[in-house]
Amino acid sequence: MRAMVIYNPRSGKRRAPRIKAIADRMSGNDTTLDLREIEGPGHGTELAHTAVAEGYDRVISVGGDGTNNAIAQSLVNTNMPLGIVAMGSGNGYARSIGLSLDPEKALSHAVTGKARPMDVCYLNDHLFLGTAGIGFDARVADRFDKSKSRGMFGYAKIIVQEIFGAPPMRVVVKANHETTESHVLMVVFCNTREFGNGADISPGSLPDDGLAELRIVTKPPFLSLIKAFVQIYTHTADKSEYIRNITTREAQVWQSGSVAHLDGEPVDVGHEVRFRLEPKRLLVVG
Repeated sequence: MRAMVIYNPRSGKRRAPRIKAIADRMSGNDTTLDLREIEGPGHGTELAHTAVAEGYDRVISVGGDGTNNAIAQSLVNTNMPLGIVAMGSGNGYARSIGLSLDPEKALSHAVTGKARPMDVCYLNDHLFLGTAGIGFDARVADRFDKSKSRGMFGYAKIIVQEIFGAPPMRVVVKANHETTESHVLMVVFCNTREFGNGADISPGSLPDDGLAELRIVTKPPFLSLIKAFVQIYTHTADKSEYIRNITTREAQVWQSGSVAHLDGEPVDVGHEVRFRLEPKRLLVVG
């Protein structure tokens, strides 16, 4: 087994470099782990492309959901499996597919586990693996990306600051031959169930069923916000009267804003948003 281990030194609370010592212990005999550090935006994608070109057996991503996304961009529609060691701030994708959050166990599984084909999704041709969103969650992702405070506490602080002042956003959603116009808190495109840190926005979403869930979320009244947070963190968001679900493979959405997040990374996608799911395009060690 010859694997390229690509780690993001800035992920989470800068824990990813710890993977070096773990990889050293696992290397040997029939296992070669070549560590490569991501040096800046786009570099993870380039390293994964090199791994494919040089015939590695698999690529292992060490970092958060954004790191997985960057690396996967070079692996979609190839036979190269993606292993994941979750060491980011939220780790929504790893949590959703049941991977261990213990780095040593996760790396061992990434090296020896069996890969299976997973669906991938796009907003305006921008890839995402787990969740993407427009509205409130995109603004939170944008602020978190610029923040010096990492981890769950930093993320939660921004959520609290944003939620009370978040204005409704006008959207027009076209999916399954129906058109819906409304003012919403956010629209979340879900290939997997959670944002990260155990926040399940779409408990029924599976990354290998060929379908995605569009969660259209209206803003609860002030006194209902606490209940809404409890439902998200107790896997009961489907019971919320403020969440409407559309199951589909493609949709068109017009938003009054322009920012989206893709696997937690903010991207300006403009007012016209095209969503599509492509089934079984990425091999993931799950």
